[in-house]
Amino acid sequence: MYAKHEKIPMKDFGSEVRATMDIDHLLNKSVLLLDLQETSLEEIFAKIIHEMDIQEPEFTSEQVRSVLFTQDAGNQFHILSRTVQSICTTGTIGGSFDYDQTWICALCMLNTVQHRHVAIARLSHPTNLGRTMQDLRFIIIVIAPSRAKGTKTALETTRTFATLFADMDIRQRLVMAQTVDQFRSTLLQAAKELAVDQNQWRERKTSIHLSQAKEQLFGPGRWYPFRGLKDDFCRRIQFYASDYLDGIRGPKTIQKLFSSIVFLYFACILPAIAFGVLNDDNTEGGINVRKVIFAQAIGGIFFAIFGGQPIIILLTTVPLAIYIKVIYKISQELGYDFYAMYACVGLWCQLFLIIYSSTEMCSLMKLATRSAEEMFSLFIAIAFTVESIRAIHTSFLNNYHNCDEDHGRRKIA
Repeated sequence: MYAKHEKIPMKDFGSEVRATMDIDHLLNKSVLLLDLQETSLEEIFAKIIHEMDIQEPEFTSEQVRSVLFTQDAGNQFHILSRTVQSICTTGTIGGSFDYDQTWICALCMLNTVQHRHVAIARLSHPTNLGRTMQDLRFIIIVIAPSRAKGTKTALETTRTFATLFADMDIRQRLVMAQTVDQFRSTLLQAAKELAVDQNQWRERKTSIHLSQAKEQLFGPGRWYPFRGLKDDFCRRIQFYASDYLDGIRGPKTIQKLFSSIVFLYFACILPAIAFGVLNDDNTEGGINVRKVIFAQAIGGIFFAIFGGQPIIILLTTVPLAIYIKVIYKISQELGYDFYAMYACVGLWCQLFLIIYSSTEMCSLMKLATRSAEEMFSLFIAIAFTVESIRAIHTSFLNNYHNCDEDHGRRKIA
């Protein structure tokens, strides 16, 4: 005999409105049987199906039995075809699981029915009805049409009721119910309470995730403006003097210092000259090589003294060259002075840097992926490729004759 086990998720009564609506709608017309005295699987299901047959003339007892139980050549076995039960696992990879044998939900689909039907039976005493049902107290039967909406299938309806009966506290309250009306009201109240509990659990989970994300980004402790700047200052102040004095302490530090100076001189001067020439062309002499070198030197000195990071070298980069060109074009189109507009842009950027440092926005860089850097590099590559092609085109027009014009001159001569 072929059997298949499949894990299905529990219903979320907090976010799925259909779950609460199904409980409210189906319980009003469901068959509820309390304290059944039958002790065999056939007798119990015959009793339940008989009561459903009396209330619902859409199907017969024989039709329900034929789909609820496993058959072979017309002979019915005492095994349910499709059932849903809650399980508990060992929690380890490759571990085993065990059934919650106090309740079981059987489901089936019929072509003759037009609506869903639910029956719930409570046995008078825990009964042993075979494998996975050795301590059975509750039996749920769900019958649904073969063609139904995705939210109204037999499996979805079974998930709704199975989520309620999987709760031990709800089952205990149902055991204590004395009448059918009390049993029904207990299930309705349990569905509403479960929706509230799941919403609260989701809110707590979201709050925990937000607090963890905040702690991961901004660190533990209470946040206040300029906290990151203060922490950086406290961490760096004790090493501030050693950043300068370590270059002259110890054996052969002077030789290392001068060799580093020579290396960094050429490493800094060559890009400054290259981008200075580029800025000279883009701004028509507004920012030339001399100004680039002077600005780089002044900026590097101020950053080394007040930034607390003398090892970091500030250089003119490709994005800055493109940015200078854009500012120059805008100032020319609008008739503004280039230097005044360039200074205003710098002051505006300075304002944003102060805001970023006071709010620790630099911590968001932890969320940036490599794709952002690659996209920025692609933009720079495309921009300089276009510039190089444009320069080649301009050089060709200025330095090479047109073949048609040259041919016309020879013809006239």
